Amino acid sequence: MLANMKSFLQAIINVSEKAANIARACRREVQLFRLLVQEKSNEEKNQRFVQDFKTLADVLIQETVKHELGSKFPELIGFIQGEESNVFTNTLGETIEVKIMASQEDTAELLSKVLDGDRSAADLLALEVHRDVIIDSDIPQELNDTNNLLPMDTIGIWIDPIDSTAEYIQGTECSPDSHDIYVCGLRCVTVLIGAYNRKSGEPMIGVVNQPFFLENGDSWRGTFYWGVSCEGTVRNSFSAPPSPTSTVVLSGSETDALKENLAKHFELVEAAGAGYKLLSVARGLADIYILSRGSTFRWDSCAPHAILKSLGGGVIRYCEVMEKLATVRAYKGNFEDKYGLRYHQQGRKGWCNDEGLIAYSSPQNLLKLLTCLES
Repeated sequence: MLANMKSFLQAIINVSEKAANIARACRREVQLFRLLVQEKSNEEKNQRFVQDFKTLADVLIQETVKHELGSKFPELIGFIQGEESNVFTNTLGETIEVKIMASQEDTAELLSKVLDGDRSAADLLALEVHRDVIIDSDIPQELNDTNNLLPMDTIGIWIDPIDSTAEYIQGTECSPDSHDIYVCGLRCVTVLIGAYNRKSGEPMIGVVNQPFFLENGDSWRGTFYWGVSCEGTVRNSFSAPPSPTSTVVLSGSETDALKENLAKHFELVEAAGAGYKLLSVARGLADIYILSRGSTFRWDSCAPHAILKSLGGGVIRYCEVMEKLATVRAYKGNFEDKYGLRYHQQGRKGWCNDEGLIAYSSPQNLLKLLTCLES
């Protein structure tokens, strides 16, 4: 089956917004919020459906994305992957597979079993799962052309349903730094949906949704970003490529030695959420995101990686770069082609990005970083 890029991208955008609606509902609706933040005592730890309600929210979003995209593009079934297992055990010892049913009533019935009979919470979740969501995405009409057709049996999908779960649960707020980067809080939460080529592993299309982008009284509004870099077509939702900022965004867990070296050439910002840090580079809030250890996974990086590629940047393997630093610096080709992350094969630690990563907004910014690292 062939599908034009516009319809495929629109489907991903729509389901990313449905995912964002579920994430917002879990914090907005009193019944769901109570389950989301409730701390259970040791005696109650066997009640996994409540203790892990945050996991149920993750799973429900993941299964919603799989259901929506699989229904529209059957060739993707079996190639839509995410972080979470969809099997739960309730307090009666029943093993229940979370999936999206044909009707809202049937989905609510199934979720009620997972939630040990809490039908009110189940109804609220099922309502969001089955609600029609169509977003005005302003996708260029050229992506609807007959020369922009995708063979769907060559595509795989990675989903991170709620990236930065700790920030999502805590719901704390902070002010942005001077570069408009939020170091913590709900704005660091993202929904990540990325498409990749099953044969080459290259990222092709990415959508990053920020469910909690703008606070309006007691409610939140979200936003989303997209990028396409495949089949010779390069387009994205940005009006202009990012400008240099001399800023590196990174995790607080990086070594002091690395931070000290980077601080000689860049301003450093520590922020939560791998997806958010990658997005910050794509948005031009930082030039580089560097992660020296294997603490992210394919589902964290695929979507923002595709966006960065569409902007002329990319995501490459940190450890390999450090081992061959002089060679990498002297390389005259496309860094992405030789050192870019790939999404179709497991590594030494499963689907972990076990070599760390360097995300960059332009080759010039990457070369500046490599010069710094070589010193």
